[in-house]
Amino acid sequence: MIKVVNKIMDFKEILGIIAQGASQRETVEIYYPKTQNTKAGWREVEPYSLATDVGEEGEHLVYGADRISPGHIFNGFTIKSNDDHCDSFIIGKIKKARPTGHQFKPRRGWKVEFEG
Repeated sequence: MIKVVNKIMDFKEILGIIAQGASQRETVEIYYPKTQNTKAGWREVEPYSLATDVGEEGEHLVYGADRISPGHIFNGFTIKSNDDHCDSFIIGKIKKARPTGHQFKPRRGWKVEFEG
């Protein structure tokens, strides 16, 4: 049986939920499509930053100050990923987001870079 996401949220609404979670050091759940390594579905993520591109090529963006578009990248740690690195999500591909209320402590000294 395939689960269908009924309403796709506006990317600005999604960013607001992610930023709110980051400011309170709380994880968020995002609904993301299938990738090469994971199936489509909800993922609980620790929010860390926004960037123009993946990896070191990406310039970090400031939420509330910089213009952010659906093509930019959201960097977060996926709770059940069984690895020790941030994952990169294209903001425009995130279909929904919701708060979890689950607190987190930044890993390995990573900085939570959301402002505003």
